[in-house]
Amino acid sequence: MMNKITFTLVAAVTMTVALAIIPGHAWKVPPDKGTMGKDEIAEILAGNDYPETTTYTQKIEFIDFYSYGKKFTQVVVRLDPKKPRTRDAKKLVIVGAEPGSEYGMDFIVTVEGKEGMGVWLAKRGITFIALTRVGRWNFLAADGSGSWKDIPLGERMPIFNRSQKANWSPEDYTSQLASGETSPTGSEYYRFPKPGTELFDQMLAATPVTLLMGYQKGLNHVLSHIEREKSILLYWGMSTGGAFLWPLAKYIKPDGYLGWGTVSTGVAYLYSRVKEGKFDWPYDKAALRVRDRGLRDFSFYTTHIPQATRDTWWQNALKNPRFKSVEDPEMFFSSAALTEIAYRLWMADFLPPEYKKVSFDKFINDIFEVSYPPKELKNVPALEMNGTLDEILSPKVVDATREIMEPYCGKYRVARIQDFHHYLFTQDSIKVVGSLWLRFIESGYFDSWSRSLPSFFQK
Repeated sequence: MMNKITFTLVAAVTMTVALAIIPGHAWKVPPDKGTMGKDEIAEILAGNDYPETTTYTQKIEFIDFYSYGKKFTQVVVRLDPKKPRTRDAKKLVIVGAEPGSEYGMDFIVTVEGKEGMGVWLAKRGITFIALTRVGRWNFLAADGSGSWKDIPLGERMPIFNRSQKANWSPEDYTSQLASGETSPTGSEYYRFPKPGTELFDQMLAATPVTLLMGYQKGLNHVLSHIEREKSILLYWGMSTGGAFLWPLAKYIKPDGYLGWGTVSTGVAYLYSRVKEGKFDWPYDKAALRVRDRGLRDFSFYTTHIPQATRDTWWQNALKNPRFKSVEDPEMFFSSAALTEIAYRLWMADFLPPEYKKVSFDKFINDIFEVSYPPKELKNVPALEMNGTLDEILSPKVVDATREIMEPYCGKYRVARIQDFHHYLFTQDSIKVVGSLWLRFIESGYFDSWSRSLPSFFQK
């Protein structure tokens, strides 16, 4: 019987060989914790290693569900290529989870007004599924696009289900100047729902458990069990989307994690901050809070962009919700806020009786659990990719979160791209990151152990 050391050595040799023998490609993926430099980037941009191979169709699905006695609607956008790309006779499916201030459609069209990563992948044969967070889709948009463009920035509050017929009134919430530093990107205003309003009750019921339930129900709706078994399923949480795709593995286990600008689990992300000597996040007053993600926040990520271009992009970005809300306590592991949510919800008069049939410690633990890495990550490979100039997930943050996450995963690897930033705003950045993803897939990094080993070790 092969011991663990021999097994690890064989796997490492197999991976090295696989990376070396991919035909027709001169540039290589960087080694673990290595950086793809300017020469390789230029080679990818000058070449056409992964050309368009197919057309695709787009479909938007709405899934209604109830959580803690309140109705929510999960929105899922799916892109299906006419000619699927396969590996080992299985088609490739990538599930993307949207950043906190967006609503999934940036995967389709970027703020530059050009194709997003979801479209880039679909045109190369990969089925792409975008999960939007509950509260982020504007069901009141006249054209059905989900866009928030027609709602003034200072009047945007989460719209949790498609039954709502009008925007929230200013009587439903209070607004105040932001205080403290939940995120270094900067928020100018905070808004809080008023107790006794339906908005207050909806936001109270929109716990991390609810958001994760939406992801689960949405993905199960558009990806059947049979299709799942015939696919290689990879998760990519863009920015805050990662905070919910990591725990989703408990319910729908992927074959691997792609990364670009991906936030980790709540406790891992908090750990990266603690490594810097900052201990404030657990005490953050984040319960039932909406944070504006206005021009100050947008400018934080676009300081390298010329002013005229930034102004144009900002107008396109206003289609996005441009706020953060119920994910903050989970993402930053604001344990005080999570506790407050649990107690308020337990006492709420709309909470169905069946929730109180379990003990309160189980009730509160369920809300906290979403912040932890699930044990189902065992044997799941993780690829963490970032730009060296990522505004919030710097190399030291990525290395710190790895300390928490790597023991849970089957294998863990970090790749960096020189001088790239957090968001994939441009076609060049999408092409480089997408090409690197496809090269890692071709290398066998996401193959199961049995398929990545030589045949004489598979018995």
